[in-house]
Amino acid sequence: MIVTPSFRWKFSAAVGGALLVVAACFLPLPGAVALATAGGALITAAGLGFFLGPPPAPVRVSEGERLEAMADAFQEGMLDLYSLYEVGRTISASLDLDQLLTTTMKRVAQTTGIESYGLFVLDEEKNGLVTKSVSGAAAQTLEQLTLGPGEGLAGRVCRTRLPEMHTGTAPMSWPDVPRSTRSVIAVPLIGRDRPLGALLLYSVSPSAFSERELAYFTAIGKQLSIALDNATQHHRAMELSYHDALTGLFNRRYLEEALETEIRRAARYTVPLSLNMVDIDHFKVYNDTHGHTRGDEVLRLVAQRLREQTRTADIVTRFGGEEFVLILPMTTKPHARLVAEKLRAVVASAAIDAGEPGGKARLTISVGVSTFPGDAATASGLLQAADAALYAAKDRGRNRVEAFNDTNG
Repeated sequence: MIVTPSFRWKFSAAVGGALLVVAACFLPLPGAVALATAGGALITAAGLGFFLGPPPAPVRVSEGERLEAMADAFQEGMLDLYSLYEVGRTISASLDLDQLLTTTMKRVAQTTGIESYGLFVLDEEKNGLVTKSVSGAAAQTLEQLTLGPGEGLAGRVCRTRLPEMHTGTAPMSWPDVPRSTRSVIAVPLIGRDRPLGALLLYSVSPSAFSERELAYFTAIGKQLSIALDNATQHHRAMELSYHDALTGLFNRRYLEEALETEIRRAARYTVPLSLNMVDIDHFKVYNDTHGHTRGDEVLRLVAQRLREQTRTADIVTRFGGEEFVLILPMTTKPHARLVAEKLRAVVASAAIDAGEPGGKARLTISVGVSTFPGDAATASGLLQAADAALYAAKDRGRNRVEAFNDTNG
């Protein structure tokens, strides 16, 4: 076997680059980036050497060609390794679900040159797969697509949990494959205990993908599955931490964060923002008389009425105990007062089971209204103003609405 000096250099550079990329995986991020970049440069240089360097000596041509082919395959594998490292670094950078999916698919497109893809994610509320990220020819036809259980190529690989590769000269029949597609790779995204979605990659050319590319995108899919599972779990934990378990409304923690955000938005665009602070009248007496189970039912009923009577943009929260706070964006004080009066009337019309034969309890609420920026310029100040107005409503007989003004303060 004859090995040329050119081949030795190219092979050594590819191996050295690969070792640098692998070593980067075990270092802190700043050092890892530098080391991986150097490794990638060596691998790329080795690849260019194959095209720009002098040809091997014309001795035992078949043996030389075999070695060159082996080196090409090795160099391609190293490039795949470096590309996987880059994608993996992008995937691990975020637990925000939407940001994770968007940035990861952009990175995949950059490192692979893939122009058309569709990323489908399981939506439990819709009981199917929904499109989360699309690009290229897939964008126009797949952007609003929702697939039922097992539907489409994405649904099939989710069910079988096995990647697939297809090619042909005619349009494919799956609804999640654009009609211009002649080659497609479908990779399932599998979490700890269930399918999470599927990644589909499209080409308008027949036989555009090889087994090597199928293996590469399967590896991408496994990385994406882990990150997607972690992001989903994180999202669920955040949802639980922001919601009241009894009523399903946002809790006080969410209220405080959302109110700060809405005040900044109102100040930036010079628009009003109002609060309605709601308290159930005589709730302690009802709770002590009829028991905590009946009291919980009352809290859930009031929460339901508040949700039903507010806009999508409004934020309904349980402040604590029998108190609720509604954030009303772009709402003046007169309009906020009208909203509060509507809420009071709706709750007063509800008949509450008192737990006795034929017994019905009358339920009423009192509401305090405050508005940014006239009553206060901060979140805490706006809450204090609404609380003062609520106290005035209770002091003046309950089952009424009061708006904050100088006499309250």
